[in-house]
Amino acid sequence: MNTELFTDPPRAAPDRAGKRMLAVCAIPFLAVALLAGCSVSPFNVLTDDQRTELRDGSSDYQQQVLSDLVVDEAEYRLSVDDWYECVVSAGADPSEIAQTGNSLSFDYSIERATESQVNAIGRVADACLLEYHDAIGRVWVSQGTDLS
Repeated sequence: MNTELFTDPPRAAPDRAGKRMLAVCAIPFLAVALLAGCSVSPFNVLTDDQRTELRDGSSDYQQQVLSDLVVDEAEYRLSVDDWYECVVSAGADPSEIAQTGNSLSFDYSIERATESQVNAIGRVADACLLEYHDAIGRVWVSQGTDLS
């Protein structure tokens, strides 16, 4: 870890560095917690207008699934599988698909010889989420439907 990011200049009070580190760490955690969407809460319930906006701003693949503004379990699972296969095709190494609450997800890693190779694969793998799953996943979670 690069500690330069978390330390203040010598003139700062010693307790301020700890507060800055806490703030820097809390913001990404909060973003992950809000986006994780394992249960329906006031933060992830979507109106029909919001679902329409998500659909209209998504890929052709997702627009087709979201044409009725509802995601059934088969559509959700297919979306996750297609996202996974896209990540594999990009050259990344995904983990197994895991279920947490009513959502499915996976992580992936990229191991290549050069940083530019890693970055190129990462860009393609990251785009897979937007192509196959992002809007579908958000609508699925907002429905609060349990996976069978």
